[in-house]
Amino acid sequence: MTDKALATRDQSEAKILEQVVIGGDLSKLSSPQRVRYYQTVCESIGLNPLTQPFAYLTLNKRLVLYARKEATDQLGAIRKISITLDDGAHVTGVYRVKARASLPDGRFTEATGAVAAESLKGEALANAMMKAETKAARRATLRL
Repeated sequence: MTDKALATRDQSEAKILEQVVIGGDLSKLSSPQRVRYYQTVCESIGLNPLTQPFAYLTLNKRLVLYARKEATDQLGAIRKISITLDDGAHVTGVYRVKARASLPDGRFTEATGAVAAESLKGEALANAMMKAETKAARRATLRL
């Protein structure tokens, strides 16, 4: 490969890397680059990539890594995060729960999980309430 061809390839890869790092769009990466990126992210935060802690999702026309339950569970265990939930509340057709995530050193953060619940009853309402709890705890864990 000529020096000019190498320079062109390097510039192309730099543009792709910029899109990933600055814009958060993974769609321009090749399949091997995505695997390497996935593994690097897992390694950098101490997650086991074999447990599939992330999923690729298209959000706002960008391909992104989305932290799944496996990611938040591992992060919580690794960092010894404790979660406290409030009793939840119905607010104008929405059920919302606030979660407080704390570290052993005293640092903490709070997050809210909310779901539409206006016409729900029985098991559907119970499932929505649990979903709001899960959302709040997940968001608090990831924020911390």
